[in-house]
Amino acid sequence: MLTKILTYLPAIIGVFSIGVFVLANNAKTLQNRFFAVANFLTGFWLFFLMLADLTTNDSLALIFTRLGLFCGQLMLLFFYFFALQFPYKSKYSKTRQTLYAIPMILLSILMLTPLGVIAVETGSAGAEIVSTGAVYTVADAFTVGYLLLTVVVSLRKYKKSKADQKQQIKYLLIGLGIAGIANFVANIVLVKLWGGTTVFTDFLSSFSIVIFSAFVAYAIVKHKLFDIRVFVAKAVAYTLSLGLLTAFFVTITLLISQFFAGGRVPTGTLFVFALVSIFAAVAFQPIKKFFDKVTNRFFYRDAYDGQALLNKLNSSLVSNANIEPMLNDASIIVAENLRPDFCAFALTGAETGKNYVNGTKVIRATDSEVRIVSEMTESQDKTIATGDLEGHREAKSVLNKYRVELTTKLVVGDQTIGYLMLGVRKSGSHYSQRDIQLLETVADSVAIAAQNALRFEEIAQFNVELEKKIEDATGKLQKSNEKLKALDEAKDEFISMASHQLRTPLTSVKGYISMILEGDAGPVNEQQKLFLDQAFISSQRMVYLIADLLNVSRLKTGKFIIEPKPTYLPDVIESEISQLYETAKARELKLVFNKPKEFPTLNLDEVKTRQVIMNFTDNAIYYTPKGGKIALNLKATKDSIEFTVHDTGIGVPKHEQHHLFTKFYRAGNARKARPDGTGLGLFMGKKVIVAQGGAILFSTEEGKGSTFGFTFPRAKLETESVAPKK
Repeated sequence: MLTKILTYLPAIIGVFSIGVFVLANNAKTLQNRFFAVANFLTGFWLFFLMLADLTTNDSLALIFTRLGLFCGQLMLLFFYFFALQFPYKSKYSKTRQTLYAIPMILLSILMLTPLGVIAVETGSAGAEIVSTGAVYTVADAFTVGYLLLTVVVSLRKYKKSKADQKQQIKYLLIGLGIAGIANFVANIVLVKLWGGTTVFTDFLSSFSIVIFSAFVAYAIVKHKLFDIRVFVAKAVAYTLSLGLLTAFFVTITLLISQFFAGGRVPTGTLFVFALVSIFAAVAFQPIKKFFDKVTNRFFYRDAYDGQALLNKLNSSLVSNANIEPMLNDASIIVAENLRPDFCAFALTGAETGKNYVNGTKVIRATDSEVRIVSEMTESQDKTIATGDLEGHREAKSVLNKYRVELTTKLVVGDQTIGYLMLGVRKSGSHYSQRDIQLLETVADSVAIAAQNALRFEEIAQFNVELEKKIEDATGKLQKSNEKLKALDEAKDEFISMASHQLRTPLTSVKGYISMILEGDAGPVNEQQKLFLDQAFISSQRMVYLIADLLNVSRLKTGKFIIEPKPTYLPDVIESEISQLYETAKARELKLVFNKPKEFPTLNLDEVKTRQVIMNFTDNAIYYTPKGGKIALNLKATKDSIEFTVHDTGIGVPKHEQHHLFTKFYRAGNARKARPDGTGLGLFMGKKVIVAQGGAILFSTEEGKGSTFGFTFPRAKLETESVAPKK
């Protein structure tokens, strides 16, 4: 019984394990599904044959035999379906394949009835079929027919396939040939020689199925559909380990059984078995590790440390800000670990309008080839194996032209910004599911880093263009500024010349008017005096305007000079406003000067200060409506001298106040009230006061009036205290 179990059990475990592993790794493709189902049916076929050989009941042996034959017929059908899908999908009529499948399904069902097997006898060699029904021979014929169909389909694909696919189909045919020959020898030749089945024939028959599955699995591994190498390597290591331990236990058992009479083990010998078990438990791991090393050398020629690869890649991506060195370093890191013929990145710089192709090999595809591949990838998974492309002949042809075996999209969000392309592996093996998962992680990291680098490059390019535009604009501004300076100088020269030319005749006009008013030319009546006063005031205002223009010109040329001398400011103010009383009266305004009783004599530029007082007072008169009041205040404190002109006029709008005291500026309401103003009075007033060490005083509220004035530090300008003059 133990011999029978050891004959079948390794094969059952082997085919079941391969089937489960295939389905767990990739259950989406028909190829993997058919292969897994075929392996499961093979496992059940061997399992039922084992049960039939183990039982001593003829009726149970008959049931197990029929179940085994049922699974065996379906197993051949699904291996045929697998051949249609491997290594690529065949073009076939579904209707025709359905017609092919129906007889096999019916035959497998009939094998559960007496039409298949009628009677089975059990013996020391196991269960043996002694009587068969009419369907049994037909089933054998269909078995041969489906095996031939599988071979024919594979041979047709072999003729049409490329080199690496031919190699895969070759493994399938070799495995099928070994299984066919082994079963022929075991079930026909040896049975005829020995007149029945033996342990050896059963072992040869079941083990040939495992060999076939192993060859097919290896062919699929070469096609990179799943990483069965891990399973195979571990399975071989564990099998060898368990085999060695089993042989050890069997030897010990036989020796003990032989030592004791009758082959029976006494109770005392159980202690020996316990010690042997402890030794086996201790020795198992070292033995297993030894076989792990041996199998890894064979099955892991392309082994690499995935985490180390990612760590090195991330470090490279972080340290590289430029796109081309980044792609080059990333391709080298991937190539060093996965060992492809080449690794290349193709990137479309949407932000910069440039395309980047970099790696261990530069692929120079045409625009039409790039378009074909791009259109194909839109409907495909993230990673595309060139050998799996069906219905995309042009794209497949392009990728084969450049020997691209694997293409992984670089995706950020919903946008594909490029591709990671790998050539065939130098070892000849194909990329496993583990390789694909790692490549997709690599692609995600590179995609994000590349997009950031493209944006950085876009910003850098924008900065370069912006600097160029700024440089061009600055050049134009410099030229315009030079022209404006020349015009400004011409203007100042004209103003200076015009002012000098106007000053002399105006002085004469003002002098003659003054002489007439004083009666030098005879008596003047009241009406004549009124007219002459207005002419004199206008002449005086024109003199002040010309003085302002000259001072502006002097400021530009650096000839603006303050000439201080002892000045009694109350008299200066009184002198200036005496000329404005008539004007204020004519505009129905009240003009008041609050003259201090005592005031110090100050070192001031009297002429320029007089002009400031005149400008402030004149502005108050012209910007105050009828019925308003204008108050001039002068006071001296212990520390300062302060002069203000307060009016109840139109004021200055808040949003325009910050423009006051700038050259030629006038508020909007001021321009309406007095269209003939120049905007120089406040500008020059501030210049004169600041040049003498003082500061301008200013407060206003639109519609309620304004206060303009100045203040000086007393200690700095005072010469002596003077009592008020009588």
